[in-house]
Amino acid sequence: MIKEASSKRILAYGEIEERLIAFEYGPNDKPNKGPVLRKKHLNKGKIIGTASQKICLFKLFPIIFHDIIDVLDTKEIYVCLREIISLVYACPFRKSWLPYLHSLTIRFQCLIVHMLPNLMIPKVHFISHYAKQIEMYGPSIRHWCMRFEAKHQMFKQLAVKSNNFKNILYTLSKRHQLRQCLLLSLPDYCTMIREGYSATEKHIYTLPADVRKLLQGKIAHFDDTTTVMEYQRLKFDHVMFIKGSVFVTNLVEEEEIPSFLHVIFILKIATDWLLIVEQLETVAFNESLWAYELEHTHLLSIKQPNELIHLLPKGLDIYQLNEKSYVNIFSRLTIE
Repeated sequence: MIKEASSKRILAYGEIEERLIAFEYGPNDKPNKGPVLRKKHLNKGKIIGTASQKICLFKLFPIIFHDIIDVLDTKEIYVCLREIISLVYACPFRKSWLPYLHSLTIRFQCLIVHMLPNLMIPKVHFISHYAKQIEMYGPSIRHWCMRFEAKHQMFKQLAVKSNNFKNILYTLSKRHQLRQCLLLSLPDYCTMIREGYSATEKHIYTLPADVRKLLQGKIAHFDDTTTVMEYQRLKFDHVMFIKGSVFVTNLVEEEEIPSFLHVIFILKIATDWLLIVEQLETVAFNESLWAYELEHTHLLSIKQPNELIHLLPKGLDIYQLNEKSYVNIFSRLTIE
């Protein structure tokens, strides 16, 4: 798609590089922000970065280049592949999706042959076996290789930092075992962590009126001298809650349209963690951006952190395009 944008003189490689540098990633996607794609990399047709960084770029590509995505012929391939990935990453996976997934993989293979015959590689054919593989072994997300890629990335970094290549296997295995011993010796290694970060003590009267009204029933002695602790981030049972994130809390209608909650405040009162959330209205699904368009309702409520993670235990980011709010979900969601 980048090559097509350049060959059609829609965007030069230099402009593509500038746009990728200027794009502001959300707090949940920022850890997977890839290295800068220089003009020399694009000329060689290479996209550098780790596996997670490439997935993040693939996911956000239509949002980064939202103004040109509709004029690209290869958008049809992207949309088809994106739909395949949404099903492949789905967990749980419905058996009724298998015939549709198989038809999508055949269509993707035909699109590649028709539009990009020079890029017809064995992986394009292998994708047509996903439906049978899922039918035999269950959701493919349960046996994907991303955890191997993460461990492999650590070993590659150790190999460079150690600067010792005489017996690299011994060096890496020893360093890895020492690291595992350190982790297992930590007292909280196997415990569920519930810890807040970037704390600020706030007087209750500094909070908005609708938030104060919600908190009246949660605080025993409620007056103008009452203070609460506000946090920017919360790590709750291995799930990171970031102020401004969006969580999927329900699937409505037969189409299983996701319902979203927007985290406004992360508060701690005594020993209890409370989230002040706003209900968002799902307006429509934009296929070109592969994202849901949302509207703010300004309807606030109080939720416990564990109420937001039963469907998708991961925070999502809101991106603003043309004064509209969009949320990008990578996998298809369903209720068992």
